[in-house]
Amino acid sequence: MKKIKEKKIVSTLVLLILVAATFVSFTGQLPNQTPFIVKAGNNWQDCSNNASAWHNDTYLNVTIESKYPRILWYDIQKYTGAKTVNDTTFPDNIESNWVSIRNNMTEVDNATWLRFVINISSDQGWDNIEYINISGWHDNGTLDTGTDYNNSANQGSNRNFFLYYENTTNVTAFYNISWPSNQTELTKGNFTETVVTDALGLTTTETHNLTFQFKPGYQFRYAPGADGTGLTWTNYSVQNTNGYPSSDGTGILDYETTCWEALNNTWSWNLNVTVQNFGESGAGGTYGDGPFKSWVHDEFGIYSYTEVVSAGDASIQGAPGGNYSTNSSNAFNSGVSQNVSVRTRSNGNYSLVMHIDDLLHDAAATLGYTLATAPAHLILDNDTIWVRGGTLTTRDNFSDSGVYWIPLYGTCDQATGVALTYETHEVNGTCKYTGEAGDDSLSALYPNYYASGTYGSQNAQSHYIEFTCDIPLGQWAGKYSTHVYYHLKTETV
Repeated sequence: MKKIKEKKIVSTLVLLILVAATFVSFTGQLPNQTPFIVKAGNNWQDCSNNASAWHNDTYLNVTIESKYPRILWYDIQKYTGAKTVNDTTFPDNIESNWVSIRNNMTEVDNATWLRFVINISSDQGWDNIEYINISGWHDNGTLDTGTDYNNSANQGSNRNFFLYYENTTNVTAFYNISWPSNQTELTKGNFTETVVTDALGLTTTETHNLTFQFKPGYQFRYAPGADGTGLTWTNYSVQNTNGYPSSDGTGILDYETTCWEALNNTWSWNLNVTVQNFGESGAGGTYGDGPFKSWVHDEFGIYSYTEVVSAGDASIQGAPGGNYSTNSSNAFNSGVSQNVSVRTRSNGNYSLVMHIDDLLHDAAATLGYTLATAPAHLILDNDTIWVRGGTLTTRDNFSDSGVYWIPLYGTCDQATGVALTYETHEVNGTCKYTGEAGDDSLSALYPNYYASGTYGSQNAQSHYIEFTCDIPLGQWAGKYSTHVYYHLKTETV
């Protein structure tokens, strides 16, 4: 009896083990997952004496077409080959001559070409891609989603652009600039379109690689990608592996539409690339809720650009004991203005200050004297010189008691010339003239394609520069000269 009981106990344990084994997956599967299936061979020896057989070599394939255009990769790049100011020759598209500036900085000098590169697939054929719109806007220090393009708070040809590719005729697609409309702040280059293969696509899928070249002008808005608090660029990768787009960080917003979102940096240029698909089904039907759009949001930065392009010489003639100027009212000028203009370029907020030393008589210079060694009667003190112009409308003079610098744009510490306040960045044009007011019988000066009604400056109207000299009694006759020092400063972080 004892042996029989022991056999029953052993039998019971074996039974429990077998029951438990039905709930245990040796492949690490959880309950309700597909059970582990052993693939058996299907040869005559297996089948000759088998009660069951397996065949696992066929597949069920479900291919899903996207009604949205698929953006699989994109970039914004700059040309690193030879460049020339005002170059009329478009750059090549040799890949080794282009480097990415996405979430990075680049220069603007009216010579550096940029391009957008984008890979797009359409499961319904390329004729369904109607538009590719590329817009960019300076974000003014905010993290936004594209609503600030060309609105009332951020207008201007130096703060916005709009490029587009149109493919609505199904004959010849073309690339153009919609804004800036005069194409001086932005120059359009070539575009290329190459048919490639989409590894994920249907038999009807058509995929194109496209490049769109453009060249920003001198005053294309400065964008350091940070606000001076020590922040650096946040850069998320853009990858395409065998047709599958991926990114770290925020990366892709939506895998159904393959929309990429990466607006992470303030004080940057935001860009939006939107691709519009008409929505015709590859099976011959029509999606009722089309057209369909996919897009990219990303950023890039721009270095500051600061240049004093030109300045005119100033001449005053008069007699001791009188006050004479470059203005046309000076009796020695015969009613012709000798006021001068300074032409500047800055792609940020800016200040312009000026300085002159004492004036040295030409005879003293010929004899080898300097200001430090010349006799007093051969030196004209700079405190006899008064200046107004730019947005400074009240005369101010130099002195030996701390007024070494006079501001024409903005304000400054007059002892050091260090800018204290700045003029607001010009939203239009490729330069700035002192002379917008067109005063003293001179013509108003504006950049090409602009006039007083279209220039849109955010600052007070700029005036020609007038020099005045209070000639002291007994001053030795002759010509006195000195250099005029202009210092243009772009506000940076």
